[in-house]
Amino acid sequence: MQRAIFTIVAILSLIDLRAHNTAMAITPPPFIHEGPSAIDEQTTMLASPTRPFRIAILPDRTTGRDWGLPYLEAAVRDLNRMQPDAVFTIGDMVQGYTRNEQEWDREAVQWKKITDGLTMPLFPVAGNHDVISGSRVPGDRTFGDKYLRTFGPLRYMAELDGASVIALFSDETYGKGGVQLSDGQIGWLKTCLERAKTRGKPIILVMHRPLWRTESVKWFERVHPALVQAGVSAVIAGHFHSMQDDGVRDGVHYDIVGTCGGSIDQHPLAGQMQHLSFLQIQPNGKVKMFHQPVGVTLPSDFVLRVDQDAVFALREKPGSMSLQGTLPDPMQTDAPLEASIIMQIKNPLATPIEVDARLYTSPEPWIVDGEMFVSRTAIDAFNPFTIDAKTLYTLKSVGPITVKAGETAAITLHFSWPRALSPVAPPTIVVREIFTDSKARLVPVFMYQRPAIMRHIVLATGATNAPPTSAQSWPIHAWVGSPYDTLEPDPTVVVWTTPDHKTLCLRLQVTDQVTTSALPIKVDFNTRLSDPSSDAIAVLWQDNAGAAALLVEPFTPFIQCDRKGVDAKFTHGSDESGTWWAQIEIPLTNGLPTTLNVGVADNDEHYHTLWRWLAPAPFPAEIKALSHP
Repeated sequence: MQRAIFTIVAILSLIDLRAHNTAMAITPPPFIHEGPSAIDEQTTMLASPTRPFRIAILPDRTTGRDWGLPYLEAAVRDLNRMQPDAVFTIGDMVQGYTRNEQEWDREAVQWKKITDGLTMPLFPVAGNHDVISGSRVPGDRTFGDKYLRTFGPLRYMAELDGASVIALFSDETYGKGGVQLSDGQIGWLKTCLERAKTRGKPIILVMHRPLWRTESVKWFERVHPALVQAGVSAVIAGHFHSMQDDGVRDGVHYDIVGTCGGSIDQHPLAGQMQHLSFLQIQPNGKVKMFHQPVGVTLPSDFVLRVDQDAVFALREKPGSMSLQGTLPDPMQTDAPLEASIIMQIKNPLATPIEVDARLYTSPEPWIVDGEMFVSRTAIDAFNPFTIDAKTLYTLKSVGPITVKAGETAAITLHFSWPRALSPVAPPTIVVREIFTDSKARLVPVFMYQRPAIMRHIVLATGATNAPPTSAQSWPIHAWVGSPYDTLEPDPTVVVWTTPDHKTLCLRLQVTDQVTTSALPIKVDFNTRLSDPSSDAIAVLWQDNAGAAALLVEPFTPFIQCDRKGVDAKFTHGSDESGTWWAQIEIPLTNGLPTTLNVGVADNDEHYHTLWRWLAPAPFPAEIKALSHP
């Protein structure tokens, strides 16, 4: 059917959508698809489904003292962004356990000042810290009475639009005589359950102490049967400061939440973290619980354009950071070596920056100062094949050094290393530049650099068919980092000449996940040399006639040199382990090269072609023959 450009209004009925879902077993996108050429420029209309009812649980804040308050503040910000229908605490809002009523008042005011910022209803639940007195008088209800006047009832039922929530009081003995649950409170609970059942809404129980864990309460004999009869969905407590799912019994889900500002001393996988909990109640009455680390919702202005421009200037502006000089090759001497290079920092900002530098060995997560979360980016993005985490180099850490606005600083980086019998990978330096952003936060900007190592290759001699045993195998490195670089070991190259110095021979070994040939497109040699669409080998050298470049694409196959009269040739092969090899023979019509660089391009049929090189581009390896003086 011929179609002009038009707009389709796609109105999907829920009946048709359900029928299609049943057939496909997945939820399709609300667009019309016809034939191999899908319809473009549609307008779709889709009715919003009924919204779930959501209850948030604010866990224990004690014994966190005042250092825990920032977590509570972050929780309020999170809740106001997420907009649950109601918020319940799980008890322990104040440090309590005091004889001083004024101190209790101060702590209560402190807590309420923060939580008064919530834009949805808040329902406190009494915990042991909230009601137990430091007087040690059995049954002292001084702070229980203060709780009633300050926060509300010790036990109650909240009839919400999407659920009935019953709050029990788990400290009836006020700290003396063990943990108990009186017959009177159980009777009150059963009355609440009967009323809640008639509402037809999911029923949730909340309390501070997990009373079902206390033998003296005899919960599963005295209480649990009534919960089953009423169809209670979930029972939630706190107190232990360790989040844990306590399982489902007779359809009743028991759960214990952790802390939000409270004291913890173990790893999150041990159940201890500062978090919020949520009960999601679906329109069909099903209840599911989930948790969220506190402080992970961020406002739209978390980062402003002006601050991102500063980051970009520090990272990308030409001349903002550079390394000048080279390090000697550790294979050059019998003694340990040391040398220095210069790191030049130019501050492009209108404010000062602080700079420090160290060797990058193993990755660590980034602390986000002023927020409640960390970033694992450094660990997740770590490539052990392009960063030598076990480097032999040592670097005397530098900084912090202040670089004023618009000024330039030359910073000396002093390295040392032991003697080496084989080539040593270049170390990686992590440079951190810190600036103060528009919100007065200290923002670290990270840059990773590998200093140049001056490679010196002494050419052994041998027949063209195989490398001589005296020839050194050299690694081919990623000198400049890229997020696209593959998780593959460095290729290697062996370089030698025939005894008459008429032929330069190279043997490469390359570990490669995917081998790739060139696309059937016509490009000039220089473009192909810099950005081949295939796996490739580039050989660059300098001799008496000047610079020359050879490009080999083993799997195309293709070979070409930009110097006339150089009739190079190659062979290649591969094995089942994902390694391929190539051997190249280059006639030396103008004597031995004085410098050499060898690059391996890994394409993997992607848009980006990744290069690794024997030496960094400005500092190719220096060459001399074994027989030279």
